[in-house]
Amino acid sequence: MELEFAMLNNQIIVVLFLTFIINFIGISCLATRIVGTRTGKLASSSSLFNIILLISQFASSFQAPLLTKFVETGILNGNGSNDGIFRLIIFSATIGSLLGGISIPTIHRFMEKGVNSLHKHNSVFMVILKSFKMATLIHFRKSIKVPDKGNFMRLLKFKDMRMGVILLNVFVCSFTTVSVLSCLFAGYLSPSLRTTALSMSGIANGLGTIGLMLFIEPYNSILTDKVIEGTISEAYFRRYLTLVILARCIGTVVGQFTFIPLAHFIAMLASFV
Repeated sequence: MELEFAMLNNQIIVVLFLTFIINFIGISCLATRIVGTRTGKLASSSSLFNIILLISQFASSFQAPLLTKFVETGILNGNGSNDGIFRLIIFSATIGSLLGGISIPTIHRFMEKGVNSLHKHNSVFMVILKSFKMATLIHFRKSIKVPDKGNFMRLLKFKDMRMGVILLNVFVCSFTTVSVLSCLFAGYLSPSLRTTALSMSGIANGLGTIGLMLFIEPYNSILTDKVIEGTISEAYFRRYLTLVILARCIGTVVGQFTFIPLAHFIAMLASFV
């Protein structure tokens, strides 16, 4: 284990940081729903948060090549499977998700002003230009807020929730967290088929994205619209989002247990392709 963590070179440190950023943004963007319901400007809210998602996508484009090079170098040098490094990457995903969830009260308070500004100026570019002011820093400082105790107490009230959707969040998040990592680790398990295994990372990640977009996001959007219409309460919606955040954090932890079995499955599948 000491040897594994001694291999934490700059390349892996960058991957850990990128993984943290990707998961932090993925969770914190749930604040879009809260901002949309409070301002009544869901489309404007989504447009502004799409700028933040671009940062996550940009980070993802660097993460996979760096990890691929790490695996390729390890195989060529005759190093054995280094699951400790991969588990550390999954752990960084958990930390990013947890901090993203904790930051949601601050983010939605801070972004409400940005959404109203976007609605006024009709331009994301103008909003970005106007954000480079001391007033923005002052507004951010005033927006800082730790989650209330009531947010955690909401977790005790779940009988009226669709727990199937909550559990689906756990499953999809665990899969998306480790899908690419398992494909890369499969290269260790079957070095002769590592190129095939690595090429399956897009398919594996795509399956998780399909689950997210086909089942979870539509339900989130429907609940958001119902809050704006007034057919369900904002308290119910915030309780639901709290459970979703918890489910996605748990999903990254579950990834620690599904990572190796999924890698073996991918290695086996690569042999039949």
